[in-house]
Amino acid sequence: MNLTGASFFLAFCLPAALMGQSMEQSTQATEVSRHPMLRNILLEEFTGLHCSYCPSGHANAQALHNVLGHRMQTIAIHVGSLATPSGNEVDLRSPYGEAWYQRQGGTGMPTGAVNRHHFDGLCPENEYSLSWSYWQAAARMAMNDTAMVNLYAESSYDTVSRQLSARVELYFPVQATDSLYTLTVALTENYIRGTQTGGNAGDQYLHKHVLRDLFTDTWGDTLQRPDAQTVIEKSYTLEVPAQYNNRAPVPANFEVIAFVSNPQGEILNSTACHVMFEERYIAPSANISVPGLSKHFSRTSIPVRVENLGTDTLRSICLNVSWGDTVYQPTVEDLAIPYGQEQEVWFPLGEYPFEKVLKYRINTLFVNGSPYETRAINDYISEPLTVAEGPVQIKLTTDEFGSEITWTLRNRAGDILLSGGPYEDSEIQEDVIEWEPVQGEVYSFEVEDAFLDGFSGGYAIVDAEGNTVESSSYVDQYGDKVSFVFPFPDVANETIGFMTAGKARINLSNNPALAGTDVSVWLKGFGDGSVQISVFDLSGSIIAQQQIRANDEAAPCWILNTEAMPAGFYFVRATDGSASAVAKLLVR
Repeated sequence: MNLTGASFFLAFCLPAALMGQSMEQSTQATEVSRHPMLRNILLEEFTGLHCSYCPSGHANAQALHNVLGHRMQTIAIHVGSLATPSGNEVDLRSPYGEAWYQRQGGTGMPTGAVNRHHFDGLCPENEYSLSWSYWQAAARMAMNDTAMVNLYAESSYDTVSRQLSARVELYFPVQATDSLYTLTVALTENYIRGTQTGGNAGDQYLHKHVLRDLFTDTWGDTLQRPDAQTVIEKSYTLEVPAQYNNRAPVPANFEVIAFVSNPQGEILNSTACHVMFEERYIAPSANISVPGLSKHFSRTSIPVRVENLGTDTLRSICLNVSWGDTVYQPTVEDLAIPYGQEQEVWFPLGEYPFEKVLKYRINTLFVNGSPYETRAINDYISEPLTVAEGPVQIKLTTDEFGSEITWTLRNRAGDILLSGGPYEDSEIQEDVIEWEPVQGEVYSFEVEDAFLDGFSGGYAIVDAEGNTVESSSYVDQYGDKVSFVFPFPDVANETIGFMTAGKARINLSNNPALAGTDVSVWLKGFGDGSVQISVFDLSGSIIAQQQIRANDEAAPCWILNTEAMPAGFYFVRATDGSASAVAKLLVR
């Protein structure tokens, strides 16, 4: 495919067969900006239903939306054998997709095009097709381009006549150099549930940005040499069918995408708008995911990415979290997630116990106070990594986009102890972070990439004995979070915080405790033998020690007075030689 000439593209620029089209020029702008603007990014995503890597492509597209916001538009085009439904599977193909697919090279899926531009080193020669793994790189190369044309779009829908209207305003800040351009106006639909074998979601996969229809013809509406600094207004209508293929559409999930191309076919700018109407409403609903949650994550809160599927702003969400044998129902209020947007939300679980392998299951219970249950996320977490006594080194290696990379070292409660980055761009850099852990304290090293495209280089955590306890040569798009601990002696298989080992258990009353007050200690699961109780401070020094006889009665086994204990965290450890447990105590 030769993109240097106009002959291929112009062969498809036939006059548009439009309903209700109008065009006018005026010197007064209504909504379109008349100031210089950056060019938006339009991703044409070629995808399917039975596609192993298509969910990875969708994840990259979502990451670009999370980073670029309103400057990012996507049109998902289902084509080819992988998009062919079987039986009653959802059919997401359109009459226009195959022509767009062949024009970009028909090179398989998931592939895509960013502004129909050829990127040297990323695209095949003379083509603009991009593998899904290159979409972020192409967007980064294009995101600082100045737009040759500014765009504004709005759309409305009549639920009685099923007439969908779209109005687009164009403004060329400087005189256009080519004799003609084309305006293409597309209709997409979000949140269509259907098959995606690559996502292991059965028929509950959420397909987004799906191409449903065009207001123009396949290659757009021709614009004869537009005048500079003049607003051009174009209006279109189409009648929404009762079904697109084998599914009824949901107009509340419609989005209109408008883009302008030059004679060579390159997209000069794009914009998007929701379709608005008085009855537009989708009940409170959400989609959740947990990318970046390491197998050795041990914070007392968990990060969950929440996407709002309801038309009202998402203000609160309650999860049902089975974390090992314990069930939590954390609720986060005071959110403000608009329709169609995604945000990372931290849900508190408290001092949950660690185990070698702790299975978890997460789904929603309520969204904005209304019942809504998602498909559950099931996985597992392991105990924190164990490091030897002495300084720990964390060796971090960036890529050439160091300005996007930051890291934090946090305690279990999430307080920042150390932080670093962003770094310089243009060259790979190495940073060595050193920290001497306090015995029994859990630390979390968390690295993030602001552009959400991940980076090679990665990190290694090396303890004082030279053991590499964890390493990664690649940090994924949503970063990594990994926890480690220098444990107390002989408690490698026990828990930290409020913990148990086997059936042994410590309960503390009056925790947190005001200095000088008594803390009652109950022991469970130790039998009737002699038990040694020790109280440590964060440096590992023994503050108090007592030999007692355990019992499972209602009365406490021991009373600890905190008069001589400065404010801070302490650990209460009980052992009888065969069973042991540790609990964390806070003195204020």
